[in-house]
Amino acid sequence: MDLRRWLHGLSTSAQPATLDQKSGTPARSIIPLTFALSLLTMGSWTANGETLGHCRFDPDTLSFSGGAKEQAQCLLRPVGKFGHVGADPAMLRSNLDGLIGNEVQISRDAVRSALRSMGFSEAAVGGSLDQALSHGRGGSAAAPQARYLVIHDTSSPWFGDRQFSSDIDTSQPVNNLRQYAVRDPVAHMFINRRGEMLVGHQLSVPWRATKLEREIGIPSKGMFIHVESIQPRRRDPSGGPKNDAVAPNPGFTEEQYNRLALLYVVASSRAGVWMIPAFHAAIDEDISDAHDDPQNFDLAHFDTSLGQLLSGVR
Repeated sequence: MDLRRWLHGLSTSAQPATLDQKSGTPARSIIPLTFALSLLTMGSWTANGETLGHCRFDPDTLSFSGGAKEQAQCLLRPVGKFGHVGADPAMLRSNLDGLIGNEVQISRDAVRSALRSMGFSEAAVGGSLDQALSHGRGGSAAAPQARYLVIHDTSSPWFGDRQFSSDIDTSQPVNNLRQYAVRDPVAHMFINRRGEMLVGHQLSVPWRATKLEREIGIPSKGMFIHVESIQPRRRDPSGGPKNDAVAPNPGFTEEQYNRLALLYVVASSRAGVWMIPAFHAAIDEDISDAHDDPQNFDLAHFDTSLGQLLSGVR
């Protein structure tokens, strides 16, 4: 049963409420209303056995339907304009196909060495490699660690009706990471088109950044690591006056794919298992007001960057 419908019916039946002559309180029970409101403040409720989204996230198992590779194939389907997600399962390239869901065999010391060789501290990639990732159910120690690395694009800055400038990969106005360093950043990590990174939250912090997580509520919080890559957008003339449906093509730079591969290795090393990459739009598919990112993401390019990185780490 849908909680909101139940709450609406409950509140309707309680109006107008008459007062109990002895206590002075509403005669119809106010306790169920209070309980229901407390559930809403915790996040949306989903009944046992009910799944959400096209890839069917189960709040009991804290995972999508199928094995790790099957989940990845559903969650990495290409994303088109206005949030249209491809119908066919994604084809996993050789590196991802051989890794996803398997135990990480690379030592953390090897990952540390790779970070040092690139000039990065562990703090610059979301925290100590020895610290666990965020845990599900809002950070419950009894819940599993994060399983999904969610790939987003910022869909900003917005160019409106203007064409993209020729310097979007290098210009400071486009690539200024400080604009995302707000009180509650929307993601764990941000990558600009020059390959520079910003930590929004430590990877150990449970954080929500998708419609699915907000619909499921507390159980899903902590199961997703969120990475935003800067991608400007402009208006599609066929859409509304404020739409941001048009992305540059190619959508991302070599530097962004390289940094995303690095974060995937870092997060998986901390998890002990190769994580399941996922597109934001595929996670939210079939949910009202779902997002449309990442646009023009080249999965083969990401796989190549991952392979090149691993060849120097193993």
